[in-house]
Amino acid sequence: MAQDASRQNSERQNSERQNSERQNSGSQVAPFEAPTVAVFLASCDRDISQCEFTLRLALLDKLNSRDATSICEKDAHSEKPVIAWLKAHPETHAMATEDGIYAAYKSLYPCP
Repeated sequence: MAQDASRQNSERQNSERQNSERQNSGSQVAPFEAPTVAVFLASCDRDISQCEFTLRLALLDKLNSRDATSICEKDAHSEKPVIAWLKAHPETHAMATEDGIYAAYKSLYPCP
């Protein structure tokens, strides 16, 4: 009986650890739920339409904040350059998703 209880406890801990690893890697997280840029980028590989939606929403949220920096976006479809910029800048990967996305837009589309 003690061995059965120990084995069940071990199996439960392994299951919880695997679930935690999946969530941290972004494997089960939708783009709009991603807490960091790294998880966001991983989730974009699975769901590009939600990824594009999240980019637009994050940008609008940041632009509506009190201390917003204007951007001058000229492209109707700026999602691919923003994702490419985020992938090329690993220093943003630990940032909150909206902050990283906004940093990308400010860098790519500054106003003159």
